[in-house]
Amino acid sequence: MGDYFYSQIIEAKDKSLIPLCKNTAGQEVSLHSKYNPVREAEGFAAQTEPDCLFFVILGLAGGYHIQKILEKCSKAKILAVEISQNAIEFLSQIPCAKNLEADKRVTFTSLENLEQNLLAKYKPAIHGNLTILSLRQWENIFQTEAELAKAKITGAIKLLASDFSVQSHFGKIWQKNILSNLSLAEKTRGFDEVKKSILPLATQKTAAIIAAGPSLNEKIRLLRENREKYFIIATDTAFSALTKQKIESDAVVSIDGQMISHQHYMEEISRNTLFFFDLCANSASVRKAVEKSGNVILAETGHPLAQYASFFSGTQNFIHLEAGSGTVTIAAASLAKSLGFKKIEFFGADFSYIDGKPYTRGTYLESQFHSKSTRLSTAEKSYSTLMYRTPVIKLSDNKITTEILEAYKNSLEDFMTKSKPVSDARNKLGKFNLNDFKSKYCKDLRITFKSENDMDEDSFTFTTLLPLMAKLGKGSAFLAYLKTLRYTERV
Repeated sequence: MGDYFYSQIIEAKDKSLIPLCKNTAGQEVSLHSKYNPVREAEGFAAQTEPDCLFFVILGLAGGYHIQKILEKCSKAKILAVEISQNAIEFLSQIPCAKNLEADKRVTFTSLENLEQNLLAKYKPAIHGNLTILSLRQWENIFQTEAELAKAKITGAIKLLASDFSVQSHFGKIWQKNILSNLSLAEKTRGFDEVKKSILPLATQKTAAIIAAGPSLNEKIRLLRENREKYFIIATDTAFSALTKQKIESDAVVSIDGQMISHQHYMEEISRNTLFFFDLCANSASVRKAVEKSGNVILAETGHPLAQYASFFSGTQNFIHLEAGSGTVTIAAASLAKSLGFKKIEFFGADFSYIDGKPYTRGTYLESQFHSKSTRLSTAEKSYSTLMYRTPVIKLSDNKITTEILEAYKNSLEDFMTKSKPVSDARNKLGKFNLNDFKSKYCKDLRITFKSENDMDEDSFTFTTLLPLMAKLGKGSAFLAYLKTLRYTERV
């Protein structure tokens, strides 16, 4: 067939302008009817349901088919895909395409930027199912590009589905935790103050990132005998295990919002330990650490409401920690880099189950499972249920993993390989003020939601509600707004 490219714009019989494509052999084809492209576009739109809210359309061409979709589905958002940015600029000479480019409901994207734009524009909590349509002639002549586009869409949807699944489970918990933790923010320490005190240690010691994998059992003696060599940053699950082994952590990192994570802090809380909590973390844990140690530092790991709280005043209020796909080990490594440590060593970061054990000795699960153990339901059975709740992958005779654990491992490796050193030249963090935050956030929420059917979906304030909307279900934007507004006012 030959490689095609956009060659010229001609006038159809009904006076509409349409693009032509030519291949390397000199053959030229039209992407629309040469007689009546508008009537043809009506047939294209007839295949859609009027309640569809998000479309990815392969092929911009003259835009007539997209215009008809908008006339039928007036509330829909459309991502129109073309082979390149040059093609988009060429097609924008056509009046219909030019008008679409100015329409806030429509986004033009090159194939190169398809994933980025889809992840940014498609919000499952608002739009529900995504509909993919192809302009038939476009797909016929740009077959390679069409296949690549579909592969990119599939990858983006898989990522969004995974993220949406987590949000639908934790959305309400996160929202409540963030607002509760913000009410404690003025009782916490500033990151700049803490970093200043640790910087001398960062040049002398190695940051030991302690995860709670089974291999930690074999490393306890090494940690104890070389304690002065390390600045120990424990993940929350590993914290209690280290405490039981009489090893005091220099810092602890927690990002888990679930109430069960409070179990990590049942052991004695030392006033020498720094507690770094994601704003999404369990608020009961944060409150206890504030009361018992006074050494609490709040951070954000990417939740839009936490980011809003950090930057609402125009200056950054909370340190940002990377957490990859939601892994506390990565957050701990991110903290080490933010504190200035150049040498980082990992302990217990197995991302696998070893010798039939999911965790090291001394975690809350150990006491929980053994306290409930009976002859008919042993602790070993509880561990097996935990490890085999999803399909496993055998790594060796004594080691297995899962697809999720492998993803966590790859995420950590990517972070350590690709993440840039934290600049010492960044601006100092501001001091969070709860009353100022409440005033600004409530005001922005009211501006974003003028009424139940009139809201600014593209504002960042709207984005702060997306995880909660994922929990509440499709069509819950206004309900999420009302709940968040009332809860914020009561904080």
